[in-house]
Amino acid sequence: MPTGSRVGAHFLSSVLRMLEPRTDDDFVDRLHYLYTPIMLLMFALLASAKNYAGHPIECFVPAYFTRAMEQYSENYCYVQNTYWVPFQEHIPHRLDEREKRQIGYYQWVSFVLAISALMFHLPALCWRMLSNQSGLNVSVVLSLACQEENVDPEVRDRSICILTRHIDDALRYQRDLIIRSKGVFLFALINIGRLYGAYVTLVYSMCKLLHLFNVLIQFYFLNKFLGTADYPLFGGHVIYDLFRDREWQDSGRFPRVTLCDFEIRVLGNIHRHTVQCVLVINMFLEKIFVFLWLWLLFLAFLSIVNLSAWLATVAVPICRQAFVEKFLDLSQYEPKTSAEVHLFVEKFLRPDGVFLLKMVSVHAGNIMCTRLSESLWIQFQQWRASTKILPSSRKESSPSLGILMSGEGGGGGGGGGGPSERPKRRSSSERREGRGYYQPHQIKKMKDQRKDKEIHLYNYQLWVGLDNILYKFK
Repeated sequence: MPTGSRVGAHFLSSVLRMLEPRTDDDFVDRLHYLYTPIMLLMFALLASAKNYAGHPIECFVPAYFTRAMEQYSENYCYVQNTYWVPFQEHIPHRLDEREKRQIGYYQWVSFVLAISALMFHLPALCWRMLSNQSGLNVSVVLSLACQEENVDPEVRDRSICILTRHIDDALRYQRDLIIRSKGVFLFALINIGRLYGAYVTLVYSMCKLLHLFNVLIQFYFLNKFLGTADYPLFGGHVIYDLFRDREWQDSGRFPRVTLCDFEIRVLGNIHRHTVQCVLVINMFLEKIFVFLWLWLLFLAFLSIVNLSAWLATVAVPICRQAFVEKFLDLSQYEPKTSAEVHLFVEKFLRPDGVFLLKMVSVHAGNIMCTRLSESLWIQFQQWRASTKILPSSRKESSPSLGILMSGEGGGGGGGGGGPSERPKRRSSSERREGRGYYQPHQIKKMKDQRKDKEIHLYNYQLWVGLDNILYKFK
């Protein structure tokens, strides 16, 4: 196969892979980055076929025009624009008045629609590049949760075990990471999201906002492109005219019959001609843009509702706890108190963990989400036991004080255990970490050194990730 053919085939396959649906989003996102671009590209192909393979314009020329002169006039009028004058009005004599009435959008429709399709896909590209920078691989988690083999209980249990281990490791990394570096907005966003366990949630919400802003921008540029300053609600006005039986001859919107001026040099003399032309393509463009306007209106409304629902689920603490508690109630490890649920959601899962559970429930169903919540609840109990966090307290008590006040050092269990009893011997890990062994200033110095190491490691991983992203686009 020639080199050019291989490059073309590789480019085509890359474009088709970009248009494949993903699992780390919802149906509204697919409407934005998948179905709408496909629809716009189909409209662009139809407009291109009519423009370059058909007869987009046909002009009524004088009888003495030859076939070559007729073809020249039609090509010239198509390239240089035409202007519309109502039949009941006289044609203006001044050239500047005619230029104000020019219609110059139909030649660029296919290019504008293609650019519009690309703009709809850009937020999805941002989501793909930024979503995995926190350690939570959302696409892999959802692919494993949605695989068909999970109908087998053994495979499902193994998948849940793998998912729990991955989510627990990522959430532990976020909980232990404290970042003090400052930078540009993107890096500040990454740092804040990692610090508060809401990086994936924040990036996903921003991508949904970008989808909404893109729709609003498309509204604005649609009116600017069509030159509809006198009727900003373009689609609404066209539909209103249709209900009133008002045709294009009166409204002037996508006129079929226009006028065109051109000059021909004959024997050193310039002859100016004004011919009447039929823009057949405007009949198709009117339907395309009216449908596109209504589609953008539908997408804007759907995006607002969808974004509000997502933010309510993952950003409002009460809604987060209610969402997770719904699945915990269905499991065999039902929590005893609401304080335990609060601790599980706010300290263990945090917004990113709730976001993953929401995605799993959307794509894999409530049963898979219930099993995963149950497995994460077991991990949470182990984590709480190791960190000695009580539901009624939001701060960790001092380890030495907790040991002295434990049951072994109290009055029960063998009697006579008063102040004369020796406290429980500290483990080697506690001594290594310096709790009760090092001086306070030494502990602070060790923590600062650990923070510096984590910052250097994080910056290295971040730049490696960005370098890989840039390498893919070379």
